[in-house]
Amino acid sequence: MSSRVFLIRHGETEGTEGRKHISTTDNKVSKLGEKQVEETRERYVGEGKLIDPNRISRIPRTRDRRTCELLHLGMHHHQHFYDRTTKQTTTTAIPPVTGEVAEATIQITPSLVEWDYGEYEGLTSGDIHEKRRQAGLDKERPWSIWEDGCPGGETPQQVTDRLDELICEMREVIQSTATTWPSGQVVTRATEEPRDIVCVGPGQSLAALAMRWTGQPLKYGKRLLIETAGVAILGFEDDDFNQPAIILGWRPSAR
Repeated sequence: MSSRVFLIRHGETEGTEGRKHISTTDNKVSKLGEKQVEETRERYVGEGKLIDPNRISRIPRTRDRRTCELLHLGMHHHQHFYDRTTKQTTTTAIPPVTGEVAEATIQITPSLVEWDYGEYEGLTSGDIHEKRRQAGLDKERPWSIWEDGCPGGETPQQVTDRLDELICEMREVIQSTATTWPSGQVVTRATEEPRDIVCVGPGQSLAALAMRWTGQPLKYGKRLLIETAGVAILGFEDDDFNQPAIILGWRPSAR
């Protein structure tokens, strides 16, 4: 098995419950969202489960610290958060956890923040379409953030650029354990353990990340949905690092 990248959407917030576009507004995980994340942890995180803490190399994430805390990722008795913007590390004490745990430092990276909605911050899709209709826009086709971006916010190209930088960094980590076969395939060396990466963030950015992982333009991401506290998987076809893919189905390994 080769390395994988797990995409985990944050638990439900007041913004996601109301289907509002929230990026710069401070929006905490709700009680229901915390329960969703705890259920995800129980089902998918742990030794021998889908996300094995022993295989985790890095955990880039956005501002949603609470989701990481509830997932029990990147911790032993404490969780260490490194903010790549301020270059400061903070530590959060957590309740004792039994079993194997990862020791990876959780990296707070601006590359994985939600799409900057600019003037559309706090609005629903219906609000945005009505606002644009009143302004006489979108007469040829409906507005799509994936193709048009947001006034005062980010363009699709800006989102593409920052996600591509993150992907390059993740691939460097993953391919540090790789070797090239005579056939040209790039695979994990037999003497190395595959390195998994966990990305915790907002749904729209994670969908965009999946598109860029496979080299596709963002406009195709509009049909990719990740439920709150849901898990998606990125990997490689035939375990070849030259063939990045989205894994649509996962089968537990036989024990």
